[in-house]
Amino acid sequence: MGIAAVIVPERALEVTEVDWGPCAPGEVRIEVAYCGVCGSDLHLFFDPPDPLTGHVLGHEFSGIVSEAAADVEGWNPGDRVVVRPIDDCGDCTACRSEDGVCLTGLVRGPGLGRPGGLAESVTVPAGMLHRIPEDLSLRDAALTEPLAVAVRAVAQSEVVPGDGVVVFGADPIGLLVVEVLRARGITDVLVIEPNDARRALASGSGVRTATPGRVREEAAAFANGPRAVLECSGHPGCAQNAVDLLGYRGRLVIVGISSVPSEVLLSQVSMFEMTIVGSTAYSERDFDEALGHLAAGRIRADALVTSVVGLDRVDAKLRELSDGTGPDIKVLVQPTDPGSHDPRKST
Repeated sequence: MGIAAVIVPERALEVTEVDWGPCAPGEVRIEVAYCGVCGSDLHLFFDPPDPLTGHVLGHEFSGIVSEAAADVEGWNPGDRVVVRPIDDCGDCTACRSEDGVCLTGLVRGPGLGRPGGLAESVTVPAGMLHRIPEDLSLRDAALTEPLAVAVRAVAQSEVVPGDGVVVFGADPIGLLVVEVLRARGITDVLVIEPNDARRALASGSGVRTATPGRVREEAAAFANGPRAVLECSGHPGCAQNAVDLLGYRGRLVIVGISSVPSEVLLSQVSMFEMTIVGSTAYSERDFDEALGHLAAGRIRADALVTSVVGLDRVDAKLRELSDGTGPDIKVLVQPTDPGSHDPRKST
């Protein structure tokens, strides 16, 4: 038995006692240390016509192995882990590629297709586990999943040091994209964001920032136009704005998800031989790079994590994040206190 924040018919999260049962073959049980709340959780909570009653959200989590099925090798109670929440099917084109993302596995991972990390404990297939480096705290390790999203987005842009880059949106993913760019030595970066506090946070990474009304003026500082634009805001008008900024053979990476169509002047894309590419989730390689950046201290985790709350506060935080009334950038949920197990824990 344990507790979890469960979606109830009133479209609310209720902290409830749950009987999880034993680990199935190939699975491990994790005592959840920290679980991040993200935009995908908001969509799953608020968007369906009927609430996902009985479901447990949460796919950005770190924790400590407490139990493993008899057939699991290489993982033992006490191991500190972070979860790549994709249950790879092993048979699709993405799984057969060197660096693909299995969409089937994505939708059946924890927090989406199975109970997630907004709980005291959760079981997952052992193949999802990544070991947390010795000097990385459980709290900071909980940023691995969203950071891996940013790692893949930057990889899709194909930028290198010396290239000019524009980032639309300083939401958590946009800010993590800026962190990854900086970690990779790419410093000629302009962030477009209407929110004053988020622009200020982006500036802390040493990049230029501007409001949407000053995009053209600020982008003029790029000698030959930006090499790439990473669209993280999800705003439908940003795609054409990005095309207007890009230089010859520039690259537009779609990271943010819009629920309505975007219009792009394709003659402009064709004439300037631009590339438009999507970026979804992360591969094993992206996840490993994200863990490496966190372990090396290249990511400003303390600046990005703005709240750590218990399960009893998750419902309120979801509503604050949805309506934009709160100041938070990244909210982490701490279902239990793992301090006695992890002297490196940072709160």
